[in-house]
Amino acid sequence: MKKIILLLGLLLVAGNSAFAKCEYECVAPYNLNNKFRAVVSNITGANAIVENRLESILKKEVLKIASADKLKINIDSYSPKDLKNGIFKGMTANGENVVINGVHLSTLNLKTLCDFNYIRQSGKEIVFVESMPLSFDITMNSDDINQTVTNDKYKKIIKDLNKILSSYGMGVEVTSTKMSIKNNKLYYVITLGIPFLSKEPKIVVQADLKVKNGKIDFNNTQIVSNKFNMKLNKFDFILNYLNPLDFSVNILDSKDAKVTVKDVEIKDDVIHATGVIVVPKD
Repeated sequence: MKKIILLLGLLLVAGNSAFAKCEYECVAPYNLNNKFRAVVSNITGANAIVENRLESILKKEVLKIASADKLKINIDSYSPKDLKNGIFKGMTANGENVVINGVHLSTLNLKTLCDFNYIRQSGKEIVFVESMPLSFDITMNSDDINQTVTNDKYKKIIKDLNKILSSYGMGVEVTSTKMSIKNNKLYYVITLGIPFLSKEPKIVVQADLKVKNGKIDFNNTQIVSNKFNMKLNKFDFILNYLNPLDFSVNILDSKDAKVTVKDVEIKDDVIHATGVIVVPKD
């Protein structure tokens, strides 16, 4: 059972992203415990006791792979026996100032979307008997993003981009990135290394956000530094390659889960993103 609970925590761990249109269907409950026993468990409080115990275990396991100032896990079950068998009504996870695999989030909220969820243990592996769709709601401020881009995985993205740039033989490379949010606008600062220049030039890009094909994308991008003010048609490739916002959302992907961002907006200088994750059945 502990390994089953641990898996729910692992839904928060980074993986390779597989963005797609998230379509899902909820199946009718089956293989449930005897209804009379479930009613008795609710009346006696046995169900609540087991739920509280497993919520506590799950919280401890999640905090082994992540950190948070506040973390609350809620499990809604049918009965203690059903929960032992890996069947439960739903789960929510809510965290503040969450750090997972070096990605910083001001808030993270996950919620299962079906009232019947079924997973089981097979040896050392966890099997999803039915697909598990979840909604996610995250917020990030500029400090979160700037702390995120210092981790090794994001540095590798910059390194890979520089390999692409080097193929053009100009010797230009990206040395660092930084983001700020002012008046609900993104300002993305990209520092470049150019041969024979002792002072590294900085390109400041202003952008809005939009959802494109289930991903967070920059919109209305303009250079607002170095006396330039122009559309960035040719610069979009670099911007989207380095996009730290999609990088942050990728942490929600696991077990080939499909992640679709439904909405993104900047409000009160904070980025809000919502969407759906579907972990497919095995």
